[in-house]
Amino acid sequence: MNFAPRTVTHTDAPALQVAAERGFDFNSAEYRALHAHSSASAFQAPGWLGALHRDIAPAFGVDPVTVTVRDSDGRLVLVLPLALNRQHGVATLEFADFGLCDYLGPVYEDADLPLLLADARLPQRVAAALPRHDALAFTKLTGDQTLLARLFPAMHRAQMRISAYPAKLPTDWTTWRTNQLDPSVRRDLDIKRRRLDRSGKAEFTLLRDPSDIASAFDALRRYRSARFKAIGAPDIMDNEAVFAFYRGMAIQGARDGTTRTERLSLSEEPIAVQFGLSQGRTYSMLLIGVDIARHARLSPGLLAIEDSLRAAISFGDRVYDFTIGDHPYKLQFGAETVPLAEWHRARTLRGHAKVLRIALMREAKRRLKPMLKRMTTRA
Repeated sequence: MNFAPRTVTHTDAPALQVAAERGFDFNSAEYRALHAHSSASAFQAPGWLGALHRDIAPAFGVDPVTVTVRDSDGRLVLVLPLALNRQHGVATLEFADFGLCDYLGPVYEDADLPLLLADARLPQRVAAALPRHDALAFTKLTGDQTLLARLFPAMHRAQMRISAYPAKLPTDWTTWRTNQLDPSVRRDLDIKRRRLDRSGKAEFTLLRDPSDIASAFDALRRYRSARFKAIGAPDIMDNEAVFAFYRGMAIQGARDGTTRTERLSLSEEPIAVQFGLSQGRTYSMLLIGVDIARHARLSPGLLAIEDSLRAAISFGDRVYDFTIGDHPYKLQFGAETVPLAEWHRARTLRGHAKVLRIALMREAKRRLKPMLKRMTTRA
């Protein structure tokens, strides 16, 4: 395949064909090829999006709307994996997320960007392919979004109140640990590690057997449920469809290397279970469950993360992505803060009301966040 940018003129552009394909097959050969040569994240991978559309969309009552663009030869050059979400009488068109994706965006090859930008009427044809909606909402956007800005102009843009936290990895674990971890953090981890070793036989394992993964996910769910109940917050893993989705992806991903389920055990009992996505040389951490009730003094979550980082370096990963969520431990492990953007555009009066509510809520939470941090620190 030729990866050089394709030279096009405006006369080439009308050959692009736009369609809304509700039954689009994300596991098809054409989408697999497109995603493999794109800069899209693991959250737009064929298996992940295919399972979301098959299992989660019906459970959440959301209608998938996948917009495709093909060139004159029928080659797939762009996919917009969207979904129509109706809540409280308001229809919002957004990227297919369902609360289970940490990065969103269009899927295309960088080499095809000139071709897509050259078609002056492509934005109008894409808009015509969309179903009726009250508001357009794109969240969890990172980096340059030149194509998205061209296809959807006049959208209001704002920085989200949460960020992403990727950490760059070298080839040597000892060097990384020495250079990236503060001495006080290393000392604390070493103390907890010695305590763990004195408490019994400790073992960190990458799970591959389906029965082991299923058992680990039962523990992960149990630990998370206890933690969320303690803080009075809902846990998305309580939803049976979501739990089955994650567990299914973990089992399937263990076969093809697209996911990792890792377990820290003490005397053959799991005390921490972690799950994440693997693509290229990037590992994206998504879920962690920790036996706080019995082993809080050992900090098994932090020890499991340290073990997972060491394993990622041994696998050849160059980025360990802690994904979204503002938790202090991510910075302690050398992560960088990457802002996320959200774009909105109202199409109806109901849409305007929703976009206004979103903006007010975002700014209110942004103002309250420093106050809550100060209160937590004092406590």
